[in-house]
Amino acid sequence: MNTELLNKLQSLLINFANERGINLQAEFGTVEAFKRFVIALAFKVLVDAGIGTQAAFDFVFGNGEYDRLATNVWEAANGNQQPAKAST
Repeated sequence: MNTELLNKLQSLLINFANERGINLQAEFGTVEAFKRFVIALAFKVLVDAGIGTQAAFDFVFGNGEYDRLATNVWEAANGNQQPAKAST
């Protein structure tokens, strides 16, 4: 996972909210919900900038993670519930 990207985006969002008096706790409810938002936003910004879905997914989550997800979804849809191992 590209923690450098996610941490930078998180910091930018926190600073943006603080400058405008936005209460992130009230907006998201939990830290986990905010983290999910940061991840989704990172992916969306990359795709909106013209980066392909697979490249954007791999940039955020790590090389090969898009293929692993696609394999897991395909196998689950076909009755095989064994998830593929995450790349390191």
